[in-house]
Amino acid sequence: MQMKEQVWNESFRPGIISSTRLYFQDLFIGAKRMSRKDFWWGYLGMTVVAYVIMALLAWAITKMPVEDYYWSTILGVALAITMGYYWIAIFTAMIRRLHDRKMHGWWLLISLIPFVGEIALIVLLCLPQRDFGNQWPKDI
Repeated sequence: MQMKEQVWNESFRPGIISSTRLYFQDLFIGAKRMSRKDFWWGYLGMTVVAYVIMALLAWAITKMPVEDYYWSTILGVALAITMGYYWIAIFTAMIRRLHDRKMHGWWLLISLIPFVGEIALIVLLCLPQRDFGNQWPKDI
């Protein structure tokens, strides 16, 4: 008889490497939870990785000859894809972080309110988790 392996939404030792790995692992998953430490360490790691890749691609585009449309287009598309993956990773991680707070992902829409909404969202992402009666499980 084979037992189902549990996958935890938190690292046993949150840090920049383990939390960034968690960001990549759950890139397209929003129906989970993410601890506060994992969110912020992963945010830092994901930002560093994405911006290093984007800086290298942007540097390579500037070194291309003006008449070389093919490779500059390929690098431009790679740059856009990298930025898209970064935004998707941050967006779904914010949803998982709000789930850890026992809140719906729709609370991200609060950031549409200029200035005040962005500050309110950052405060919500910094608050501790709420376990009692939380509908999103810690394991899948």
